[in-house]
Amino acid sequence: MIAYLLFTFLILGPLKAETSGLKSRKTNQTLNLKHKEFQDQETAFSGQHCKPAHLVNLSHVYCGENFHHKIMNISTEDWCVLENIIRPYNDLTVCLETASHLVNCYYPNPDIQDFFLYIHSKYFHNCTKKEFLLEDAPHGLVITLTLIPVSLIPMLVYLVIWKSKIQE
Repeated sequence: MIAYLLFTFLILGPLKAETSGLKSRKTNQTLNLKHKEFQDQETAFSGQHCKPAHLVNLSHVYCGENFHHKIMNISTEDWCVLENIIRPYNDLTVCLETASHLVNCYYPNPDIQDFFLYIHSKYFHNCTKKEFLLEDAPHGLVITLTLIPVSLIPMLVYLVIWKSKIQE
């Protein structure tokens, strides 16, 4: 519901009251791309007062501690397996989103991003995949695979010219 309201407000614009008679509400259908206020949620919801200190405290004390207890029930070798940590990670995400809304902050925001970076550096710093370096093909193979199609071009040109002379 909140996402729908946010989408409606940001894309369609704020509701304006008409000056005639019943003051029915009319939605602005045009989006002025010269003004990029729609990207700045702090000014869009200026009536709400975000409390970032409370958000950081809730993030670490409540959401972080719940995540810590859930992740400690999983073996450290399994922390890098997505199937094992997806539920605690999703619960953490939902908790952070709820905490953001409780303190009238938009989600995501820089404080939440910093918290996710903290969580990743603490629990998932060893989960990077080892990339396999691709080796170049041998030069002989590259030259052969290049020359075969290139050498077919003069033969195809000759066939086209020969066919066009036959039809004349």
